[in-house]
Amino acid sequence: MARVLVVEDMPDSAQIAAQILRNYAHEVYLAQSAQEGLELAAQFLPELILYDYWLPDMDARTFLSRLEAQNPAGGIRVVACTAAPRAVIEQGVQGQHFHAYIFKPYRLSAFMQVVEEQLSLT
Repeated sequence: MARVLVVEDMPDSAQIAAQILRNYAHEVYLAQSAQEGLELAAQFLPELILYDYWLPDMDARTFLSRLEAQNPAGGIRVVACTAAPRAVIEQGVQGQHFHAYIFKPYRLSAFMQVVEEQLSLT
């Protein structure tokens, strides 16, 4: 069991991700904004963060740099979650510190493959 933080502003997407993770016995925390995600990450120190790539309150680059600043030892894997086209996200993820990405709508097998792969690297 791992602690996983889902940072997602769309309640349906957040609940789907949380339910999948809970079905695999992970401890799940939900944040509806990037700022709330940073606060929960500091409080609960998750092993994995699933981050909605297009949050309105903070761009992904800022979120990642603030997360890195508050966790200088690292250890938290961050996965971008998005409905954007693959080419857009692959280009956006390059040069940032996302460890992987998951496309929406979530497909159980692909979702869990990325989650378990990232957790095995913590």
